[in-house]
Amino acid sequence: EREKHAKKANEAEKQVSIICFSGEWDRLFAALTIACGALAMGRQVHIFFTFWGVAALRDTERDGQESERDFSQNLFSKMLPAGASEAHLSKMHFMGLGKAMLKRLMKKHNVDDIDVLLQEVKELGGHLHVCDTSSELFGLTCAELKDGEKMNRCGVATFLDYAFKSRMVLFI
Repeated sequence: EREKHAKKANEAEKQVSIICFSGEWDRLFAALTIACGALAMGRQVHIFFTFWGVAALRDTERDGQESERDFSQNLFSKMLPAGASEAHLSKMHFMGLGKAMLKRLMKKHNVDDIDVLLQEVKELGGHLHVCDTSSELFGLTCAELKDGEKMNRCGVATFLDYAFKSRMVLFI
């Protein structure tokens, strides 16, 4: 019995779950930076993209489900940012000027951009989960997401199963 408990505790030590609720650029950047760090340390990472966070995974080249969406879903599709790089800053966005300045600083200091971080999370074996309810509300399918065929579209109960097994759960 003690060995079972120790094994479960050891597994939890190696798992991080992140709930990515915000679609704002700086918060997505933070979530992906933390995910990359945890993956580099040998941890298993599960990121659950829900509500506005789902927009970070959109791929403009794959958008084309309009006929299957209702009016509200079509409207959201046009208003939501198409991918992480299109997201706005949560503070000091200034019609894109703040983000441009930040990206220039990042380039100067060799800090990876958000699209690079997302790709690194995928390459390092991070598990990306897309909220089924949010996808349904916005009329998004996995086919419209970057690497959507590799994404796990799931409900909150599935993600909570990962979160309960994690040593750390972050809500960003």
